[in-house]
Amino acid sequence: MTISDIEFEMKINDVSDSDIAAIIEVCKTKGFSAEGLDEELVKRGYEKIFTVNYDDTDEDREEEWDDFE
Repeated sequence: MTISDIEFEMKINDVSDSDIAAIIEVCKTKGFSAEGLDEELVKRGYEKIFTVNYDDTDEDREEEWDDFE
Protein backbone atom coordinates (compact mmCIF):
# COMPACT_ATOMS: atom_id res chain seq x y z
CA MET A 1 0.00 0.00 0.00
CA THR A 2 1.41 3.38 -0.98
CA ILE A 3 1.14 6.64 0.94
CA SER A 4 -1.38 7.90 -1.61
CA ASP A 5 -3.47 4.74 -1.04
CA ILE A 6 -3.38 5.33 2.71
CA GLU A 7 -4.35 8.98 2.28
CA PHE A 8 -7.20 8.00 -0.04
CA GLU A 9 -8.57 5.45 2.44
CA MET A 10 -8.53 7.99 5.23
CA LYS A 11 -10.17 10.68 3.06
CA ILE A 12 -13.06 8.44 2.04
CA ASN A 13 -13.53 7.60 5.73
CA ASP A 14 -13.88 11.29 6.66
CA VAL A 15 -10.55 11.74 8.42
CA SER A 16 -9.64 15.44 8.47
CA ASP A 17 -6.79 16.62 6.26
CA SER A 18 -4.82 17.83 9.28
CA ASP A 19 -5.15 14.41 11.00
CA ILE A 20 -4.16 12.63 7.78
CA ALA A 21 -1.00 14.74 7.55
CA ALA A 22 -0.15 14.15 11.21
CA ILE A 23 -0.70 10.38 10.94
CA ILE A 24 1.45 10.18 7.81
CA GLU A 25 4.25 12.06 9.59
CA VAL A 26 4.08 9.74 12.61
CA CYS A 27 4.19 6.71 10.36
CA LYS A 28 7.18 8.05 8.45
CA THR A 29 9.19 7.88 11.68
CA LYS A 30 7.66 4.72 13.18
CA GLY A 31 7.02 2.87 9.92
CA PHE A 32 3.82 2.05 8.11
CA SER A 33 1.66 -0.83 9.31
CA ALA A 34 -2.08 -1.38 9.34
CA GLU A 35 -2.04 -1.71 13.12
CA GLY A 36 0.02 1.46 13.56
CA LEU A 37 -2.25 3.45 11.28
CA ASP A 38 -5.34 2.29 13.13
CA GLU A 39 -3.71 3.03 16.48
CA GLU A 40 -3.11 6.62 15.38
CA LEU A 41 -6.69 6.90 14.08
CA VAL A 42 -8.16 5.63 17.35
CA LYS A 43 -5.99 8.07 19.34
CA ARG A 44 -7.64 10.86 17.36
CA GLY A 45 -11.18 9.56 17.88
CA TYR A 46 -11.72 7.71 14.58
CA GLU A 47 -12.77 4.14 13.93
CA LYS A 48 -10.21 1.62 12.69
CA ILE A 49 -9.93 1.55 8.90
CA PHE A 50 -6.99 -0.66 8.08
CA THR A 51 -7.53 -3.70 10.31
CA VAL A 52 -10.58 -5.84 10.95
CA ASN A 53 -11.27 -7.81 14.09
CA TYR A 54 -13.38 -10.62 12.73
CA ASP A 55 -14.49 -11.66 16.21
CA ASP A 56 -16.11 -8.25 16.72
CA THR A 57 -17.78 -8.50 13.34
CA ASP A 58 -19.30 -11.87 14.23
CA GLU A 59 -20.66 -10.50 17.51
CA ASP A 60 -22.25 -7.58 15.66
CA ARG A 61 -23.99 -9.98 13.30
CA GLU A 62 -25.27 -12.10 16.19
CA GLU A 63 -26.75 -8.99 17.82
CA GLU A 64 -28.45 -8.07 14.54
CA TRP A 65 -29.98 -11.54 14.28
CA ASP A 66 -31.21 -11.32 17.88
CA ASP A 67 -33.18 -8.22 16.89
CA PHE A 68 -35.17 -10.28 14.37
CA GLU A 69 -36.22 -12.96 16.83
